[in-house]
Amino acid sequence: VRSFDPAVQDLIEQRLRAIVAGAAAMFEMTATVRYERRYPATVNAATETKHALAAATAVVGAANVDGDPTPNMGSEDFAFMLQARPGCYVWLGTGTGPETPSLHNPRYDFNDDALAIGTSYWVTLAEQQLPAAR
Repeated sequence: VRSFDPAVQDLIEQRLRAIVAGAAAMFEMTATVRYERRYPATVNAATETKHALAAATAVVGAANVDGDPTPNMGSEDFAFMLQARPGCYVWLGTGTGPETPSLHNPRYDFNDDALAIGTSYWVTLAEQQLPAAR
């Protein structure tokens, strides 16, 4: 079970345990639930997302930045980092259209044209967030 809100996951676990216990009790049995929380949803922090949007906007312009993408429940290792520290996972928009295979597809082909934009984004983000050397 994956959710964007840990409280929702807590509720799902609680209800699942109650349903299983109730179903087992109907037959005068007991049951054990092993509920594992594996990959969490990737949830960006608000402040860090504002910083990411500012850097992206500075690089490619506001018309080319989607500040409100459709939430995605895909599994991502960075989700663990975001549980430990606030941050923002960004998509650089390297696809060339809806038919572009995604990253974990065997037909995925990295879009080399994104290198300059990606590099500019990270440099801009660092320049905006780090104090100027004096």
